[in-house]
Amino acid sequence: MTVTDIKKDKLHLNRLLLDGEKEVLLDKDVCSENCLKTGTQISEDELEELIFTSDYVRAKSRAIWYLDRSDHTEKALYNKLLRAGFKPKPCSKVIARLKEVGLIDDLRYAENYANRLVESNVSKREALQKLLLKGVPYDLAKSVLEDFEIDQETQIKNLLEKKYKTKLTAENGPQKVYAALVRKGFSYGAVKSALNKYIEELEEDYV
Repeated sequence: MTVTDIKKDKLHLNRLLLDGEKEVLLDKDVCSENCLKTGTQISEDELEELIFTSDYVRAKSRAIWYLDRSDHTEKALYNKLLRAGFKPKPCSKVIARLKEVGLIDDLRYAENYANRLVESNVSKREALQKLLLKGVPYDLAKSVLEDFEIDQETQIKNLLEKKYKTKLTAENGPQKVYAALVRKGFSYGAVKSALNKYIEELEEDYV
């Protein structure tokens, strides 16, 4: 095949016309590094390799742009690249490279996110679900959470004070609060114990 024309297209892309009829978008730097110009002869295999390299370069640039804004798990970043229109193979290579240089690390992500969740009084069960939704593998998420010493009753008391205190005085308030806390993943026993203690403390304050 012969490159019959090269035109600037979108940001950092060139549009190549091959044999006067086939159009291909390639990264400008890839074009420059491979000395592509009008009249250049390339084979089908060479073109395929150029397209893959261009897709990889662009996907890596987008991935780093995402990571500059927030940390991601491998799975979340891979899926985000796919949604942005990149093909699976270059995306997989990008993830492998970023993992290799330490820009993505599921363990680091899981530990940091789990710590924020625990500090926000999120139950261990709910925290596990949130980690999974972020793309943390199940075994890793479970292992990370097992390393945290979580006092359910303390978490529940904090939530009662910050979020549910006024709701306790409403009609059927204690029952509704009890149900809400159980839905948040706290054990029945821990909720019952913490709620009873908290209500007793409130009653003593009003005596």
